[in-house]
Order: sequence, then structure tokens, then C-alpha cells
Amino acid sequence: MSRCNGDNMPTPSSSVSVRRVVAELLGTHAESPSPQRLAAGIARRRGELTEMKGDTSRDSQLQLRQETVFDVADDWHDASPTATSSPPPPGEKEEQRPEHHSSLSPTSPSAWQREDIAIRMRQAILLQREESVVRREMEAFAREERIAQREEQLRLLQERLAPKVVTDAYRQQLHEAKCELEERERGVAQQLTAQRQEKELLDTRAEELDVRQRELEEEQERLLNDTREQVERIHNSARVLQEKEATVARREENCSQRESELMLQRECLLGWEASLRRQQSQLDAQCASVAEECAAARELLSRESKLQELEIRLSEREGSLWKTAAEKVPNSQGELKSLIEFLRGLQDELFACEPIRHAGSALS
Repeated sequence: MSRCNGDNMPTPSSSVSVRRVVAELLGTHAESPSPQRLAAGIARRRGELTEMKGDTSRDSQLQLRQETVFDVADDWHDASPTATSSPPPPGEKEEQRPEHHSSLSPTSPSAWQREDIAIRMRQAILLQREESVVRREMEAFAREERIAQREEQLRLLQERLAPKVVTDAYRQQLHEAKCELEERERGVAQQLTAQRQEKELLDTRAEELDVRQRELEEEQERLLNDTREQVERIHNSARVLQEKEATVARREENCSQRESELMLQRECLLGWEASLRRQQSQLDAQCASVAEECAAARELLSRESKLQELEIRLSEREGSLWKTAAEKVPNSQGELKSLIEFLRGLQDELFACEPIRHAGSALS
């Protein structure tokens, strides 16, 4: 199908006229399914559509839609077995019936009526299907017109924005939009082709039965696939459940191991606590001994201070004694000797008190 440009784009009046013609055709068929009236309506509408050709620039689109409507009308006309022949007058029907009765059994009129009713029902079904096909084609035409209008709007927008926008990115976007519209147009053309093929497939009853059989087979295959999927989902659920159970079992085992580890840690902590208590008692004993040693040290310090005072007094006394000795040496030798011995004794006492002083200084 050719693209619709600005010159040959269908006008709203032509599309409305085509829709009105098809609607009147459908209304004529709904009022009376007689093939003769349908043929007369089709011929009349053909004349109306022929008179619509006024503009040469839009001739191709209008002709395409006219040919489509004419093809649909011809298919409707050919679908009826009595469309090509005019109905015989009542007299001829009455004259022909006796011959028909003579060649058939006594029950042939009812069989003929049933056959006629079945034929009419089949014709009505075929006409209804043709109507649905025509409706779909008209919807496709409308979609095509909307696409053409959208393409024209985009073209006008591109022409209006061309002096202002010169970037390659915007041109690329316009090109992509144009390609998308062309793709949609090709899709519409493919849909029209598929619809025409579907209309051809509706010609014979055998093909309908084959289609129905294929649909039933596909439905059966779909049901089988659904059943397989459900079975697979059930198996997957069971496998997931087993995996979850195994995971829970592993977690329980890990929890039991962790509990045993915690028990061991608790026992270790209890042992550490007992050892710490023993160490605390030892430290308490050591603190008591240290306190005793500190008391002894303090006592030693007090004794040392006393000894220092005593030493000071002794040194003072020694100085006074030395002075006295110096004064009395020429007169008496015995007193000097006794004084020297006394000083030696005091010196020995001082030497004896010297280790005690060092021990007190170390403790302090």
C-alpha cells in the first residue's frame, strides 16, 4: 500500500462517504438478506461512489477504497447461491414443485425446507462473518487515515521547525519517528493482507473444520503444557521444601554445636572465675602481707627518725666531749682513754643501726 502524502491524503469527506456507503450496505443486509436487494443496493452505491471522484490528486486513495468496497460487495453477492438468478414467479414455483415431488419421497418437501433453511442459515453466517471482516477493514482504513494524518502533522512540524533545529540528534529522532510510522503502515498493510486471507479461508466448510480441529489440538496442547507446568511447579515446590528442610536441619545442627560451644565456654568461664577468685584471695593475702610490711616499714622509719635524732645528739655530745677532752688532755690521761672507749662503743652502735636505715629507705 502506498504511503499517504500531503497531496493524496484522503479527506474527511471521502472517508465519511465510504463509511456511510458501507453502513448503508450493512443496514440493507440487516433489513433483508435477499441477494436481489443487496445487489440493487450495491449497484446504487457504486453509482454514488463513482460520482464522488472530483479531485484528481486524491483519485488513487478513493479508487483504492472503492475497489475494496466493490470487492466486499461482490464477495457478498457471490456468497449467495441464488444471487445470479432472479427468483422465479409464484406460478413457476408451483409448476415446478409437482415435478420435484414426483421424483422424491413423500417427505421431500420437509427435507427441502430443512435444506433451504440450512442454506439460508449458512448464508447468514457467511454474511455475518463478511460483515465482521468489512468492519475490521474499515477500522484498519480508519487507523491508516489516522497514521497518515499523524505523518502529515509530523511532516508539517518538521517543515516548520527545519529553519530552527539543525542538530543531528533531532534529525535522527525525526527519522526514527518516520521509520516507526512506516513500520506501522506496513503493519496495517500486513493486517489487511491477513484479513483478506482470513476472508478467503471462510469460503469452505472443510477449512473451517480444519481450523476448528487445529484450535482444539492447540487447546489440548496448551492444557497439556499447563499440566506439565503445574507438575513442574509442584516438583519445584517439593524440591524447595526439601531444601528448606535441609537448611533448617543444618541450622538446628549448627545451633546445637553453638550451644555445646557456649556450654564449653561457660565451663571455661567458670574455671576462669574460680582461678580469678583464687588469684583474688592470693592478692588479698599479698595485700595483707604488704600492709604488714608497710606497718613494719613505718615502724622502721619512726625508729630511723629516732636514731637520726640520737645521732644528732651524739654528734653534739661528741663535739662537746672533744672540746672537753682537748681542754683536759694535759692533766689526765685516764679520762681520755675512757672517753675514747665510750666513743668507740657509740660508733659501733651507729654501725649496727646503719642497715636498718637502708632498709627503711628502700621500703619508702
